[in-house]
Amino acid sequence: MIAGELRHVRGTDVVERCGGVIVELSGTRARSVPVLERYHERLLGAAAFAGDRYVIGGRNPDRRNVTDTLSAALSTDSSLPRLRSGRLRSTWLVECARAIGLSALLQAAGVSCSQRLGDLAAQLPRATEDELVAILGGNGP
Repeated sequence: MIAGELRHVRGTDVVERCGGVIVELSGTRARSVPVLERYHERLLGAAAFAGDRYVIGGRNPDRRNVTDTLSAALSTDSSLPRLRSGRLRSTWLVECARAIGLSALLQAAGVSCSQRLGDLAAQLPRATEDELVAILGGNGP
């Protein structure tokens, strides 16, 4: 999720389903985003607290810099780079790739370019929600 999507998430968009936790995004890129298992409890708590309100964003999710303020508050260790939503997404992608053994597949196939990976992905069927949740530590239905 990017910052603009994150600001529009309501507590009711966070659901336990398929043995894991999913964030239901609406808008132009509507999709179900599975959550890494280690964040389930904290996100469910935040979602329960927010209810039908925005988890982040106050009353107006289009207000800029709401997620910047949150990121700054969470980035208290000055020896580390500032927390940014893009970095969170990269961390999420790396963890997913590790969970599914993507590195071994790419090495075995001799794929070293993201274009080739995109070509391969275009040939595959869309993963089911159960499959997405399972690679991130879900427990099954």
